Amino acid sequence: MSSENSEHLDDPDFLKDFVSSFGPRDVRSLRVNFRPGINVQEVIPYHIPPDRVNIPQEYALQDVNRALLQNENLDIAQLSQNDYVRSFIKKLHEVILSAKAGSNESWTNALVSHILYRVFDFDKWPLGINPHPRLKFMVGTEVSLTAIPEYVVKSHDYILLVVEDKHLNNNAIGPTNDYGEPQIAGEILACGNENVREARISYDVTVFVARVISTYVTFYRTTIKKEYWNELADGCPRVESITVARWPVSSDPLNGFDLAEPNGRRAVFEALCRIFVVISEYRP
Repeated sequence: MSSENSEHLDDPDFLKDFVSSFGPRDVRSLRVNFRPGINVQEVIPYHIPPDRVNIPQEYALQDVNRALLQNENLDIAQLSQNDYVRSFIKKLHEVILSAKAGSNESWTNALVSHILYRVFDFDKWPLGINPHPRLKFMVGTEVSLTAIPEYVVKSHDYILLVVEDKHLNNNAIGPTNDYGEPQIAGEILACGNENVREARISYDVTVFVARVISTYVTFYRTTIKKEYWNELADGCPRVESITVARWPVSSDPLNGFDLAEPNGRRAVFEALCRIFVVISEYRP
């Protein structure tokens, strides 16, 4: 018996009900493949004219790095004259101290919220931030799967999905579970399917993902073709598939861009700025 038959990859009933429990087998069944980006341009939209990439310079903070942020007695008021930037530094500081102490307390959600709402106004029309939506999508006509992503920003053709893992020591984020990428696959499908369902027609949907674990950020990008949606409506895809490109290239999220370091912050903010420009282009 082939491994595909033994795993029942063509049977939707063997999929986990909640994508938060997805593992490598679920991803194989849905024919979703993750791979390193060939280059940064494959994941981050670099066709944006330079004059439209307006990175908030007050957040550059060239003198603020991980070594400084690890100081428990850090005087945040001296690091910026901007109270919003001070709030950002405070959140970074607390995330790092929590990780260092091995505590369950996390400021990651507050940090991500600040970036989405304050550094970049992803909640401004025609966009809008939907925090913790409960999404369902069908595989075939009988099997319904559920996803609850942290944040979703939607336009017609594009989606920004923000995935958080608040703790560095989460045992689910390791090589035995493909570093948690199966859950990302399920959330990508749930978000894309929501767009298609609302439009009441199959079409190509591009999904950007920003994955945040502690202060580390990895970006993903994929386009789900209308042929895939059509096949998914009949059950587990047998011909169509999805390829998700990743940048930086490592699947280990701790090798992502580090918001605690100036170069990492700039890379994250530039990427989000470029994504913001692309997905806000659509006007209904």
